[in-house]
Amino acid sequence: MLTLGRARVVAGVLAAVLLQGPTAAAVSPDEICLSSGFCYLEDIRPALTSISPSTPATSNGGAPASCSDAGGRMVPCYSDNLGWYEQSSDCYLGLMDPQPPPGSPLWDGHTPDEGGALYTANCGVQDGGSIGSTATSVVWRRGPPTGSVDPAVLARRAIAAMQLQPPLIRTAPPQESGSALVGLPVWMWTERGEIVSGPITRSATDGPVSVEATGVVTGITWDMGDGNTVPCGLGTPYRAGADGPSPDCGHTYARSSVRQVPGGGPWPITATTTWTVTWSGGGRAGSEVVQLSSSGELLVGELHVLNQYGSS
Repeated sequence: MLTLGRARVVAGVLAAVLLQGPTAAAVSPDEICLSSGFCYLEDIRPALTSISPSTPATSNGGAPASCSDAGGRMVPCYSDNLGWYEQSSDCYLGLMDPQPPPGSPLWDGHTPDEGGALYTANCGVQDGGSIGSTATSVVWRRGPPTGSVDPAVLARRAIAAMQLQPPLIRTAPPQESGSALVGLPVWMWTERGEIVSGPITRSATDGPVSVEATGVVTGITWDMGDGNTVPCGLGTPYRAGADGPSPDCGHTYARSSVRQVPGGGPWPITATTTWTVTWSGGGRAGSEVVQLSSSGELLVGELHVLNQYGSS
């Protein structure tokens, strides 16, 4: 008959949190894709050291100095008062900002969700290239006038200027504790910073058109490696002395990684941040979704209770 005597608790396998950098933090630039299908290359090696207060970034282009009308005469490509010159109609088209509401007779059978926009058309150019106006009307165009800038393009420039980063994974128990065990809660969170947790605002400008974009983190999904995924926000950083599970982002392992992962290794962890970026400007507005991931590893052991004679 075994006598427990003075029991002592030991970890069958001491666990360590083996955190790695973001999976996208490679030496070569990575491709970041938006929900619209547009992709851009971004070197995301800067991590926490790149977190800084918001500094609006602008991209400036310029309209060509002159265009030619249907008769071959040189005319200004852009007028501050009238907009961009369209050779096919011999009109200056100015984007209506804001656009009329849906159902307005100005749409003349078109709808905002067609992807086009309404412009004021000032038509007729006098000799010598000076701008005149023989008629003013409202016209619908599927795309912007040739030579003008598409606000959606500026929105993509503004998003690229954000240099959004994947989450910087943090967990508790921390590395120095030497223990992450089956049945004990694990806390998860990401470091804070403008390019990691938002919100972040950037702008892009080309000629007379400016677009401002703001990105916010709408969620972080954790793949814990054991078949469970945990939807979270930014999570709550662990503070010394805190007891119990995380109030908003945690997981309790029911199985040891040592018994499940080949070679007795750790559980692989992936955290994916979903950014929602809204933008407006140039009479247009829209949104994009960007998802960025980081990976880490968590070695999870089992808790064994041994009596003083060494039997469990």
